[in-house]
Amino acid sequence: MSSRVSTPHADRASTPRSPLDRAVDHWLADGQAQGHSERTNGNRRHLMQKFAWWLVNEEEAEPSLESLTPARVRMFLTYLRQERPDGRFGSDTPGARRAARPSTIHTYYRCLRAFVNFCEAEGLLEGSPLKNVKAPRVPNDQVQPFNQDQVLSLLTAARYTRAPERDAAIIALLVDTGMRVSELCGLTVGDFDRMGGELSVLGKGNKRRRVYMGAAARRHLWRYVEAERKQAKPEEPLVVGVGGNRRGTGMTASGVFQVVQAVGKKAGVQGARCSPHTLRHTFAVDFLRGGGNLFELQQLMGHTDLTVLRRYVALAESDLAAAHRKASPLDRMGAR
Repeated sequence: MSSRVSTPHADRASTPRSPLDRAVDHWLADGQAQGHSERTNGNRRHLMQKFAWWLVNEEEAEPSLESLTPARVRMFLTYLRQERPDGRFGSDTPGARRAARPSTIHTYYRCLRAFVNFCEAEGLLEGSPLKNVKAPRVPNDQVQPFNQDQVLSLLTAARYTRAPERDAAIIALLVDTGMRVSELCGLTVGDFDRMGGELSVLGKGNKRRRVYMGAAARRHLWRYVEAERKQAKPEEPLVVGVGGNRRGTGMTASGVFQVVQAVGKKAGVQGARCSPHTLRHTFAVDFLRGGGNLFELQQLMGHTDLTVLRRYVALAESDLAAAHRKASPLDRMGAR
């Protein structure tokens, strides 16, 4: 087997472009022409680089369009689904050793499908190698939201980290606004309207929307800004790293995930996955529990359709049913 490289993000300037790389370049250039955001194109390049890494290091195959066969795509999806003690894609981080989440596997599939569709339309491929490759299933109940005690425990635990003001603000913002972790990382200081207590968020498809905070979340963000970002310019990142080489630079989604995971461990949270997405999930369910409607939730969370949101409705309704069973007045009175 060919020698494993340490990362799928090798220096592109020093690495010859493969036929697959060149096709990806054309695909991303088409995306730019259509107005896709830099984030979307960056994510697509990142995923395709990982696929190319897998071809070379796991399959000993040339990264070319001919290497995109149904069998190889299925093998790649299986590779993502497996636990890897040595890590995936040459990484030895804890996340790379675990099996990828169903939603992550589905994201890779969608990326490959979009790329293949472009290549077929451009005449670079004769027929789609994904035609008979079914999309991976994503269970509806894979994310269990935090309960109220767990959220409060997370906020308390965040006050005892290396960056207490920042980490408490991260937890508060994610659970009180429902924004995506990528949207949090993209915030600048100027996106925070201090008078109105609102944030201007750049979401999917380069669409901006307003997100709103309650009084508690505003206090957490105010404390962080006053302590850490008071002198920052409007165009600078709102949420930044601390220590090491990344001090003062905008946090990545991976960095925020590590913060939430560490805070969850410190808080002793069990029964729910400690991740930014769980906080977003918790916002959605609690919003519906509190009487919010589905269309308002769609606007607040930046969804283009109601498919995903219906999962939140089902969970909120089952949650209310369980709460009623527990607090039924007649049952508590012992009526028969």
